[in-house]
Amino acid sequence: MASPDLILDVRATLASCPLLADATPEAIDWLAERAQPLTVHGGETLFNAGSLPDELYIVAAGRLRAQLPDGRIAGEIVRLEPVGEIGLISGEPRHATIFALRDSLLLKISGSDWLQFLEAHPTSLLAVTRVIIRRMRQNQRQAMLGGARAAQTLAILPARSAPSARQVAQELAQALAIYAPTQVIDAQAVDEALGTGSASAQNPADGDSRLLNWLSSRESEHQYLIFLADDSASAWTQRCLRQADRVLVVVGSNEPPTGSATLDLLRQMPLRAPIELVLLRPESASAGDVIAWRARTQARAHFFLRPRHVGDLAALARQLSGRGIGIVLGGGGARGFAHIGLIRALEELRIPVDLAGGTSMGAFFGALLAAGYNSRDMIRIARDTFVTHNFLNDYLLPRIALIRGRKFLQRLHSIFGDSRVEELRMPYFCVSTNLTRGSAVVHDTGPLYLWIGTSMSIPGVAPPLVWHGDLLADGAVVNSLPTDIMQNLARGPIIASDVSREGGPRLEGVEGPDPEALLKTRNSGISMVDILFRTATLTSESGVRARAERADLYLRMPVSNVALFDWKRMDEVVQRSYETALQSLSQVRDRLITGNPIA
Repeated sequence: MASPDLILDVRATLASCPLLADATPEAIDWLAERAQPLTVHGGETLFNAGSLPDELYIVAAGRLRAQLPDGRIAGEIVRLEPVGEIGLISGEPRHATIFALRDSLLLKISGSDWLQFLEAHPTSLLAVTRVIIRRMRQNQRQAMLGGARAAQTLAILPARSAPSARQVAQELAQALAIYAPTQVIDAQAVDEALGTGSASAQNPADGDSRLLNWLSSRESEHQYLIFLADDSASAWTQRCLRQADRVLVVVGSNEPPTGSATLDLLRQMPLRAPIELVLLRPESASAGDVIAWRARTQARAHFFLRPRHVGDLAALARQLSGRGIGIVLGGGGARGFAHIGLIRALEELRIPVDLAGGTSMGAFFGALLAAGYNSRDMIRIARDTFVTHNFLNDYLLPRIALIRGRKFLQRLHSIFGDSRVEELRMPYFCVSTNLTRGSAVVHDTGPLYLWIGTSMSIPGVAPPLVWHGDLLADGAVVNSLPTDIMQNLARGPIIASDVSREGGPRLEGVEGPDPEALLKTRNSGISMVDILFRTATLTSESGVRARAERADLYLRMPVSNVALFDWKRMDEVVQRSYETALQSLSQVRDRLITGNPIA
């Protein structure tokens, strides 16, 4: 932290702060005399969780993030918002660590001055209380989505080729401009505005304060600023990285994952802003060594772009601005055919899907979507896989499972080939259950067909997969609707398709107690597989309500009367679910596409 490099009108900033909206001009003057400007550079910590509260801060420019001791993101603090107000009023140690995502300018007010101000101006205390209540009421879904949408500055860092990075910056700016004013800023633009050498300024004597003021004025006029870094470890490149809410590293998918000056700088700087990888991948090109590139850049995610592909750029812009639409598809055997109805409705309403995730049967249809198949393709593949042929009949003596599962796995391999999850152009994940540890496993890398098959391996029906000595099985055992995984990606609104049954198997008309009722009753509609699946997924289905609350649009599909292996009802299930999805989606279509909150 340092004294401010930025010339700041303290009084004007305080007067613009909603926290002080009801304060008199004299009160603002009194507080302005006591407020101290403070610069916190990107990556620096303002204070740690557990520290004693002694000051209040107001963000004049920049962006901070609050992180809880368990690593979860509590929220983000942007321009004119306060930080530290809860601790000063409660007198308790701070509950979160606050750090700067990018170079930020704050106003620091001592605890004693702030409390004295509140005593003299109780209307401001009411405003503070409202801020506290709003933050406490904000659920994690709102916090994650709000944080994604608050990102306003992007740094484009060329790993190798500066022309490729420039093209991405310009085309991305055009895609983002649909939502809000956007500007690309490079070293040349700075020098043209402020004079030759201004982009290389390192301290106030070199005109750094003029540069910071100019950048601040650009941000006040544009919601999105894209900082295009040099292809060297220059002062301007360092400035771009420190000024960014998120960093996009641009590289060709055919390039070997070796070092460069910009990548070395990226590893050396203490950045807190998330790093993501943009791989330029022509239509017929391979994905390259995605895993190695992510390790080299320390990227948390990656995106593929085809050169000048409008659809790819639009999807990237949606996900970077918190408008990316993700669908989460639940598990439920034949009831999972309902997911095709949802996808058909999305296609008909022209609602773009940017990422997909699922469990069990939802993993299968989510993977088909991510691999580029449409709803008509899915009906054809599903009919051939589950209705016309029986790939689940390689029965065994039931020592481990009823079937070997080899035929079905071979069928999945014939559909998806040797594709790997990280090579899909649409981001995708599926979930399996680690029976050894009793936890969920998220698969977002590795052989696609194998992890889909694992996510669909119902305990007792198909054998678990052994991985590093642990047993992995159907994801629905612990997480039948993985909206929590999708929420953590923070790309935008979530549509969840739930195909679980409301309640478990039931034999109507038998009062009992009768231990042989199921054995004596023909056509009960209850099979051993139904009992196994219900037993395995009891814990998971009990948490569906909490997972549903993480979705922006939760669809309970009309499939409660469909048995787990009732494959021949596919057309009926698809049609009914299509009608349900179409009705619900029609009501929120415009809000989904524009990115406005659904609820």
